[in-house]
Amino acid sequence: MSENLQIEFDTKNLRATLQRVKEEQGPRMLRNLRRNLRSVGDGIIAGQRQELSAPPPGVAKRAGKKIVRVKARDGRKAYLRAVNVYEAQAAKRSRSTNLRGRIKQNLKTRVVAGKTRSGIRIEAAKTPGSAGKKSYNMALVWNKKTFRHPAFGGRSEWVTQYGQPYWWKPINEGSKQAAAQAEKAINDALNGRG
Repeated sequence: MSENLQIEFDTKNLRATLQRVKEEQGPRMLRNLRRNLRSVGDGIIAGQRQELSAPPPGVAKRAGKKIVRVKARDGRKAYLRAVNVYEAQAAKRSRSTNLRGRIKQNLKTRVVAGKTRSGIRIEAAKTPGSAGKKSYNMALVWNKKTFRHPAFGGRSEWVTQYGQPYWWKPINEGSKQAAAQAEKAINDALNGRG
């Protein structure tokens, strides 16, 4: 997951299927099929928006460290590593950038039917935020358990804040239903019922 958060439902040769619907059923049916395919992610996006609508997380204050055993990804022997342990404290909410509202607004379903890629993609468009001179994709940052950012007011003080992992739980719960909806929409369009 590089630039955007996204999940893609790979339908078998979507580009050829769309072309077939256009040739056999006409452009009107093709428009209806594309509209129906864009709606297959609505349940997942509603779940993600619900996760983002939960009460905002607080500030994470470091309470100490603990040692954890880490299994190496490249097949080497497992090793021990010290990680921070945080405890939640209420945040002073005197200012807000409406970050969660902007992330909710930028969740969408796209139908991609290009030469190299085709499928139905649910994505969180890049939501810019800034810290000093660097710009960050805050939709990606907010999905983390914790993240660091400068305190409001332009001071040089940095704080650790809890994120709100909103991305994967609704996808795990709704991906089978979304794939079934996409399959049904394609079959309906091919049979002239879309």
